Amino acid sequence: MLAAGPRPTGRQTARRISVKWHAVDLELTIVRRFDKNGKESIVFQIATYKAKPLEHVLNYANRWKVEMINIITKQKIGLEECYFRKLETQHRHVAAVLLAYTFAQIERIKSRLDNVEQALRRCERKSVNFLINRFTSFSKNFGHFDA
Repeated sequence: MLAAGPRPTGRQTARRISVKWHAVDLELTIVRRFDKNGKESIVFQIATYKAKPLEHVLNYANRWKVEMINIITKQKIGLEECYFRKLETQHRHVAAVLLAYTFAQIERIKSRLDNVEQALRRCERKSVNFLINRFTSFSKNFGHFDA
């Protein structure tokens, strides 16, 4: 633990300082975080814009959500495994990957799972008929898809 005492709130959880690195002005936000088990850690976030520490923390959290989509679609759904030469076919591949991600998100919500990775693992364990029924329900809600 970094310090004894009650868990900090508000201004105690993040501090920002201005630094210069290779002639570039940067804002370094030092964030004190606690995981779900109460374990404390320090994270350093760097930005090129001035803002309050809380704004830096919130912006990082939003960027992390987008980064997680990139990681999941590349590593779990196959976005980076596109070997097509024609641009139109590449677009179809990307559309199929994003459709699969959307399907997994809906499965996460319906199954009350914590994250998309759990939904993908759940789908891998299910039968083909279950997935066809889920996809039929999905397409009824979102309309007809043209490849």
